[in-house]
Amino acid sequence: MLTWTVISKLLSGSQNHDASTSADIFRETVGITSALIRHRRDLVLPTLPHLGMVLQRMMTMVRAVRPGLGAKQTRTVANDFPFWVNSKEPLGVSEVKILSRLLTSLTTKTTVRLVGSARETQKMESLARPFGKHASYVLAAYVRAMNDPLCVVYAATRKELYPGLFALCEMLSDHDRETMMLSALDGGGKATMKALWNDYKKQKYVGQG
Repeated sequence: MLTWTVISKLLSGSQNHDASTSADIFRETVGITSALIRHRRDLVLPTLPHLGMVLQRMMTMVRAVRPGLGAKQTRTVANDFPFWVNSKEPLGVSEVKILSRLLTSLTTKTTVRLVGSARETQKMESLARPFGKHASYVLAAYVRAMNDPLCVVYAATRKELYPGLFALCEMLSDHDRETMMLSALDGGGKATMKALWNDYKKQKYVGQG
């Protein structure tokens, strides 16, 4: 789907950046992705790997440059951000919140917009099950962002992101989680993922109580 190509280009890293961060571009990008998930599941289903890559790129943008870095290190981080993100002005909590809502929308049951008699026979479904095999890659992107030695993910950011992360954890099969732990994460990544998983299990237990 051409839309994913356009969004991916908007989220790609750049060596040149605007003087200030344009949070509106991020909001619009998330809004388009959310609309596709909610209203055009028929278009999204065949392109789930592309959706996964878009969400991975979005996840990298919750980082902020670690204070006190030298010019070379700062430039290394900055070049991984899109042209419309200035590394001195990271995305705010409000942007992280809409990203979290986007992730939770994957678990929301919706109907596809159809016309005629087909509307009466379609089922309410979510993308949670089919996207489950891609959820580990998005979670791994978060873990890498958390463990990036040149960056920091602030506590307020993590707090807002938790609902979306927990939604991804809910989709994850035991097999996919074990595979991610064994092959996609280093020692620090395993520890970060284990801590996230424990937080997920705790809130799930409280919710069921």
